[in-house]
Amino acid sequence: MNDELSTQTPLGPRRTVVLVDAPQQWVRHPADLVGAIFALLFTVFSGFLAVYAQTTTLAVTSDVRTATSDVIQTVLLVPINVLEGLVSFVLPAFLFGFTLLRRRWRTIGTALLAALIAVGIAQIISMVAERWWPQSVFTSQYVEALTIQSFISLLPYVSVICAFLTVMGSSNRSQIVRIGWWLLGAVLVFSVLQGQQTITGALITVSLGMSAGMFTRWMIGSEPDRATGKSLVDLARRAQIDLVELVRVDELPKDEEIKAWNVITTAPIGYSDLQGLAQLRKFLTSIVSSETAEAANEPNAIHTGTLSNSAAQSTHTAEIDAQHIVSAAETLQAADSISDAPHIDAHSLRESACKNYTYASSNEVSRNYIATDIRGEKFHVLVLDEDQKILGLLEDIWERLRLKLAFRRRPQTLAEAAEQMTLMILSTERAGIAPERFWSTSGNESSILVVNRAISDPALSQETAETVTDAHLDAFWADLLHAHQQGLCHGSIESNHVTVTGQGLQLRAWQSGSINAPDTARRIDLAQTVSMFASVFGVQRAVASLKRSIPLDQIVALAPFLQRTIMPSQTREAFKGNKKYQELRDALQLEVPETSSAEPVALRRFSIKTIVTVTIGVVAVYLLLGSMNFEDVSAAIQEASVVWMVSSFIAGLVTYIGAGITLKAYTPERLPLRDSILVQVAASVVTLVAPAGIGPAALNLRFLQKRGVATTAALATVSLVQLAQLVTTLLLLFVLTLVSGQITSFSAPSAPTLTVIGIVLVVIGTLLLIPKLRAWIWAKIKPSLEQVWPRMVWLGTHPQRILLGLVGSVIMSAAFVLCFGFALKSFGYELPIVTLAVTYLVANSVGSAVPSPGGIGPVEAALTGGLAIAGIPYSVAFSTAVLYRLFTFWGRVPLGWVALRIADRKNII
Repeated sequence: MNDELSTQTPLGPRRTVVLVDAPQQWVRHPADLVGAIFALLFTVFSGFLAVYAQTTTLAVTSDVRTATSDVIQTVLLVPINVLEGLVSFVLPAFLFGFTLLRRRWRTIGTALLAALIAVGIAQIISMVAERWWPQSVFTSQYVEALTIQSFISLLPYVSVICAFLTVMGSSNRSQIVRIGWWLLGAVLVFSVLQGQQTITGALITVSLGMSAGMFTRWMIGSEPDRATGKSLVDLARRAQIDLVELVRVDELPKDEEIKAWNVITTAPIGYSDLQGLAQLRKFLTSIVSSETAEAANEPNAIHTGTLSNSAAQSTHTAEIDAQHIVSAAETLQAADSISDAPHIDAHSLRESACKNYTYASSNEVSRNYIATDIRGEKFHVLVLDEDQKILGLLEDIWERLRLKLAFRRRPQTLAEAAEQMTLMILSTERAGIAPERFWSTSGNESSILVVNRAISDPALSQETAETVTDAHLDAFWADLLHAHQQGLCHGSIESNHVTVTGQGLQLRAWQSGSINAPDTARRIDLAQTVSMFASVFGVQRAVASLKRSIPLDQIVALAPFLQRTIMPSQTREAFKGNKKYQELRDALQLEVPETSSAEPVALRRFSIKTIVTVTIGVVAVYLLLGSMNFEDVSAAIQEASVVWMVSSFIAGLVTYIGAGITLKAYTPERLPLRDSILVQVAASVVTLVAPAGIGPAALNLRFLQKRGVATTAALATVSLVQLAQLVTTLLLLFVLTLVSGQITSFSAPSAPTLTVIGIVLVVIGTLLLIPKLRAWIWAKIKPSLEQVWPRMVWLGTHPQRILLGLVGSVIMSAAFVLCFGFALKSFGYELPIVTLAVTYLVANSVGSAVPSPGGIGPVEAALTGGLAIAGIPYSVAFSTAVLYRLFTFWGRVPLGWVALRIADRKNII
């Protein structure tokens, strides 16, 4: 009977649908966090306007105020006061009461907390500004705005109302909230025009309130803006599925439970115009009302009407049919409900669906379900949710900022995403690239469903490489080339997006692809495919399949795109670094020599390494400008000889050669001397943000790793270089002291000094008698010794490398001494070479021992003191130290920055 009635109504047959899903919970919407960050950035931007563009903002405000002051003072004064009262008291009270009546307790709590946070932030900024920047323009404008807005002491109502409206606007799409924003904007405009506050002061308080509201809303959470429960089931029926079961198959967080519900629904199967049902109700209501009125006016009259008997009978029959349809529809609709189903094993249903049916996830799809209809047919339901759209938008923005090539076009709205998905699915089906699986779509304001027939074929990531033949690989390449000939590209080819069928490999998840794709997108598809095959089947098999199936010109074109940057996440995880990509490129060059000249395409605008490089440069410039005394430097340069200054600078540059030779000497692997020297030059900028000696060591380590040296061996080499430099310095000091005859002038330590030394040695010896302490010390030093020892053994069998390293260290030390001596000579003073060398080596070693960035401060003080002890006037000694540091530290920053960029571009570091 119900089915007969349903055929006469716009509703569908009554069904009890089993829904297996995660319970609806308040969620943290990413859009709230993004909005809070942008509002905070706008607050900072408004503050900068207040400080650095005060003339412009005040001039604009003054001009508009002058033009409108008469109207405001005479005509609009009373309406403005009434409007301010409405916004200040009536609007918050009305919104609070309205939300209270709807029993939205959590929304009320969130709004009150947001208001308190807005007040706290506003007052904290006020106190900090008055404490630290009392004379700032920002402080005066901001405090003035708070004072004007604080009808109650310490309560800036603009920030409070903005926070309140922001939170209230999330709980419902209320027209009242939208009107509230317009009223608040009008009040602020009139307040600025009346001269009560400035534009920047108003903007700062508004953005602060919005930031507090959105951050609080994100922190506590809000209702999900998506179809769930019965509304989700109704959407599935609208997609022409006579549903009996709907099971969630997504990977869910561990703390999220799975439940089952029984949903009794009579929603239409397919799209149905329910407005007709509403019109019938209206028609019947008007008929009953008119008949009741006529019966009241003529109680004894016989109602004949003006129609003929047949017309009257026809009208009466139509009324009966309408009543029958409306009555049947209301009977069916009255049964719609949703209730818990604890007797249903939700976990078993979910595990069975996940095991038997595979799906390919994508960033555009928020949820995935397996639906079963009355006939037992299975469908894959992809759900696109409005509250997750911001994630796709942010990813698109990040991709456009990070990559120079935009090889995918991402839709901007939910409807556009669904349309693109549908178009791509239908295009691939028409081209014969994918089987016919598309079923239907449906949607509402918050969610859109795209329905395909479910597939049970396993994904390539779940299969072993042996189950796939070379013929299957070649057929896959042929399908991909056919898609490219149709103007289609996929854009995200990974093993999860490929299924293993009885006929071979099938590429799916085309919904994120593109139509009319450019050549770059097709080359990226080919690069992603060969990389995926290499990760699953091995490099040699992947390259062999590529060579068999792809024309030579396309192989040469795809070679520059074999880069980790453009690979899907699963392929990147399988490769784990750039070493396997290099192996793939090497194998490709071996099989196809024409690709050997192909240089990788510069795909990235920037990377983490670029961000670190820029950060180092900015910090270096900041430290450089903050540490330099420009008056001292200027005075020193004006008094110095230009010839000797140039000589000093050139001598300082020779140190790079010595450092490069030392690194090359102590490294068994082949290092080009040119690259080694370039890295030493690049280290000049790193020394600004690292203690003396640490920056070059870190950059050398990175350089060795990029050259394929294992991390342990690279650490050992860098440690050996540092140790060799220390030993060379000590040897030079000993030799120079011996040559100068000063060794005989050293007197023995005093008795108290010898006593202290003896006590220290006795204490150390006693402690070393404790076995556990010895074991602990050995455990600490053993790893370092194990790192360095293999290199020491290797050096012991290569004495020419020891000699080469010694020569490099001597060149570096001698160049520094000459640079220091020429700097002293530029002021007309000089010291014997031995005295100069001893003074420099001792002073520089003492100054570098202090852990400050680049040795700034201690090195200058030590060099100045050393020269003063050697008999140089203090003013000349200080000027010499400043000039020397200018040539060996500050002046090297531009060279280091250029070298760092060159080394980055050549992929040396």
